[in-house]
Amino acid sequence: MSMVILFFVVLGLVGWSRLGADLFPRTNMPYVTVITAYPGAGVEEVESQVVKPIEEAVSTVGKVKRITSRAAEGVALTVIEFSTDADADVAAIDVQRKVDAIRARLPKDIVSPRIEKFDIGADPILNLALSSKRSLAEAHAFAKDRVKERLQQVPGVGEVDIVGGREREIRVEVDKAKLEHYGLSLGSIVARLGLENLNVPGGGFGRGGREYDVRVLGEFRGLDDIRELLILLPSGGAVRLGDVADVRDGLKEVRLESRYDGKPAVGILVKKQSDANLVATVAAVRKELRRLEKELPPGMELAVTRDASVFVRQSLDSTMQTLIEGVILTGIVLLFFLREWRSTLIAMLAIPTSVIATFMMMYFAGFTFNVVSLLGLALAVGILVDDSIVVLENIHRHLKMGKSPVQAALDGRAEIGLAAVAITFSDVAVFGPIAFMSGMVGQFFRQFGLTVVFATLFSLFVSFTLTPMLASRWLRPQAARGGGGRAGRIVRLRARWAGVMGRVQARYRGLLVWALAHRGAVAAVTAGAFLLSVAL
Repeated sequence: MSMVILFFVVLGLVGWSRLGADLFPRTNMPYVTVITAYPGAGVEEVESQVVKPIEEAVSTVGKVKRITSRAAEGVALTVIEFSTDADADVAAIDVQRKVDAIRARLPKDIVSPRIEKFDIGADPILNLALSSKRSLAEAHAFAKDRVKERLQQVPGVGEVDIVGGREREIRVEVDKAKLEHYGLSLGSIVARLGLENLNVPGGGFGRGGREYDVRVLGEFRGLDDIRELLILLPSGGAVRLGDVADVRDGLKEVRLESRYDGKPAVGILVKKQSDANLVATVAAVRKELRRLEKELPPGMELAVTRDASVFVRQSLDSTMQTLIEGVILTGIVLLFFLREWRSTLIAMLAIPTSVIATFMMMYFAGFTFNVVSLLGLALAVGILVDDSIVVLENIHRHLKMGKSPVQAALDGRAEIGLAAVAITFSDVAVFGPIAFMSGMVGQFFRQFGLTVVFATLFSLFVSFTLTPMLASRWLRPQAARGGGGRAGRIVRLRARWAGVMGRVQARYRGLLVWALAHRGAVAAVTAGAFLLSVAL
């Protein structure tokens, strides 16, 4: 029996080491958004040319519950709500296919529609600030080329966004008077720049039994290349771009600004993958940040301004502390009523054994350590000893009959088995249905309900196996108790304590007899207490 129990304990410890940690359980949020930018377009154009075609296309996707759209100047937002049984990942792929199919019907000037599924864990897990005593352009370039590239390679990191700073931009400021003089339009300048700044395939050739690919490198290598670009004139001939425009190296216009300690800085937002462990991902990112700090140029400083894992760890530690406090208080109460350390120890062993074995089932079910699942464990602490206490009490009764510990354990367990099963399945009947509630509430409380059910069922198994086995080995026959010296003092102390508990039991028996004789009054008081609790 010890080997069977250790089998579950070892598997539980392995599951505990592999369980992820997060603030809330993973949920399937059935919402997909389509964001389409249409620069320069008015609200009516966005509605008629972007919103309506997208709505018509995505309305044919299966399990769509509701479509909501919003049109504003230069942007369209369409939110598709699916039924709760729809897989958000599959729904996002279906929406992407439908939008791609109508891409030719949408205006050519729009930015490619961005498809995003709603994810409760999509908020940044780390906010970083890169400050520099030199220019913000250098800080932005370092954040983009070094920090972002390195952090995106960390396991669990899904996306790294850069906010603020100054990004380099080549500015071509056209002289309107010169354009009119040569008969050129702004569109012709833009088109010419786009055609000349390309890297395109140039075919291939074979030599010596090998095949070689050829690419035509046509990107601008410097400002002089842009200035010397020839613009064809409508009347024939050509003119240099530098003759009609001022070409210079500059910085993009600031649209978003990030500050650290009141000074301009570059903000870096790190987001995790939807199925990644938040705490483990943050730990891996911080490890990489320590390496990056050694490579920072002089005058730059990289600081963590917000760490989402701190709140998660504090919440989980607080819940775990509540769990430990519950175990200790349960042990004190058991010692107070059972009045014997061996019986208390046997009953207390049911709690860690059942909890550790529950970790195995949580791992197999794909759960994580979060405030909901740990709340279920904390709540189950008081339930886990119920079956073992019932079995132990009956074993004690058979010991008082003069039976040996082995025989008392066998007879006591067999006699009380049905009562222990009834106790356990009454708890399962209460908490089991919580795991199968529908909607978003059901997704949140599924781990809560099943965690309590797993722990309760394991407590029943322990009470039928580990508890009677330990009782047969550790408990002593009633006649064997006694002796002189220190043992005699312990016996006398136990006798005095038994007298105190006997008086408590006598008063409790009297109250119980009165309650059974006045059932109407008890029911009325209970109903009144319930109504008062609702009023609170």
